[in-house]
Amino acid sequence: MSFRRLFLLFFFLLPAGLHAQQLSPQAKTSLITVGPGNYIYTFFGHTAIWIYDPLLGVDRVYNYGTFDFRASGFYWNFLRGNLPYKLSVSPLDYPDPQYSQLEYWKSENRKVTEQELNLSPAQKQKLYQILEINALPENNTYQYRPYYDNCSTRPRDKILEAAGDSIRLDSTDVFLLGKSYRSWMNDYLAESPWSKLGLNFLLGYPIDKVTTLGESTYIPDNLFRLMEHATVRRANGTSAKLVGKTTVLFEAKPETTGFLWKAVFWIVMASPLVYVILRKKSLRAGGAFDRFLLALTGVIGVIQLLLWFGTKHGITDLNYSLFVFNPGNIVALALLKRRLKWVSYYFIAAMVFLAVGLMIYIILWQGTCGLVFLMITLFGRYRVLASRKHYGIQ
Repeated sequence: MSFRRLFLLFFFLLPAGLHAQQLSPQAKTSLITVGPGNYIYTFFGHTAIWIYDPLLGVDRVYNYGTFDFRASGFYWNFLRGNLPYKLSVSPLDYPDPQYSQLEYWKSENRKVTEQELNLSPAQKQKLYQILEINALPENNTYQYRPYYDNCSTRPRDKILEAAGDSIRLDSTDVFLLGKSYRSWMNDYLAESPWSKLGLNFLLGYPIDKVTTLGESTYIPDNLFRLMEHATVRRANGTSAKLVGKTTVLFEAKPETTGFLWKAVFWIVMASPLVYVILRKKSLRAGGAFDRFLLALTGVIGVIQLLLWFGTKHGITDLNYSLFVFNPGNIVALALLKRRLKWVSYYFIAAMVFLAVGLMIYIILWQGTCGLVFLMITLFGRYRVLASRKHYGIQ
């Protein structure tokens, strides 16, 4: 969503006072789940809370996914893990499409589903109060953490806060159990191999943690399922389904990723290995191709080290992609022409690291997203560069 539009929406519906109005008996509170979009920041879907009161004219969608990628230093802050997001407020529907949140999601061809929550009048009022206070300018900014504190986990927490301990979650739902943050992520990247490759080799061991029931709801669809299976305890001791009614507000038209883009991905990933096979007899040890591979993998490895030690992400720590993108290759490249005998042992060690990396990728990634071609190529070139004859050792 463009920052200009969100800026207008925010000030158009800025809370008039410090305290929320008293909702009427006809008010309803709903969880809005939006399907994945075509941009990387929309691949995983979106969640918002909608409070609607026809008697008071209240139509407010609370959206914790607002950011401005044009803001000064945005990309630098993103790399450092210091990314402020905002809670914005807008109407779900409005005669002017410029101010309609629903029309915006429709324009992106994203499915929109409403779950009307079976909350008591007191719980609805408390949720409304919490959100209105949170929407004030002094409270509406938070540090976004994509797997732990995002546009899906925030609505979850606000609903649970408003309902207290009256909500009972289905802890036996095996669908939401037993998968890691990375596995959930990869489920949504199947149609975007470039994004899948990039995110996987930039993110480290922390996202291989198996999620709990609540942690899995960093994915909006998982929060939808969690709410759908939850129950709420009434004041009289009876229980009811937390979601009273589910309504599809907009059904997206099916789209598929073009075959051409997927074909280009696999061609690019396989090209180093194909080049080695075709030029096997004419490739010189330590030549231009070997220097290119060492420079490429070494630079990427240095970037991964910087993300590990120089950022606040947490999720880029302990990155086992360093077994493949070895920063030591920069040093090896600088010493290659000098033909120092001990450099041979470096490439033997690099072969061992690469083999370990391949095993880790197969186990944790359940596939290597095309990197297997690069790994095979590197292993073969490391073997050539480790040859004792190349260093004049008899």
